[in-house]
Amino acid sequence: MARLTSILTTGLLAGLLPPLVAAAQAPLAAGVPVGCTYATCALRVEPAFFGPRLVRGASGEVVSRLGGFGGGVDSLLAGPDSAAAYGREYVRASQISGALGLIGALAYVVTVVRSENSQYGLPSDADAATMIAGAGFLVASIPFGVRAQRSLSRAIWWYNAALPR
Repeated sequence: MARLTSILTTGLLAGLLPPLVAAAQAPLAAGVPVGCTYATCALRVEPAFFGPRLVRGASGEVVSRLGGFGGGVDSLLAGPDSAAAYGREYVRASQISGALGLIGALAYVVTVVRSENSQYGLPSDADAATMIAGAGFLVASIPFGVRAQRSLSRAIWWYNAALPR
């Protein structure tokens, strides 16, 4: 009788263990609906007329529009740890890049408006300094924009890597 019990227990464990191991090896990404696979739920960025969009799966279902200051990545922030960390880095770098670019553009516009109102249409020394500072802000925004794009790419990769094949 003891032998029969041990055989039944071994058979039961052998039948239950493979599905448990398979489930442990392929965790679903947080915030991803059950039944998602890489083909149906993987994220990617697609260009659009009013700015890039984050789309899902082969069908291209629009998840969100990516904003100029790091918006539209909520699904990445709710994803796996690495995707969320790179998503937060994208938001931070995008906000800095956007702010620096906005300050630079604003300085340029102010200089152009002020020089058009001057007697000969030439900028004064102060206006020229403002324009140069604005150009400096624009140039300073470039590395942050590159860092933001790199972080977004990595966040999407980590999100997609957690999806079952």
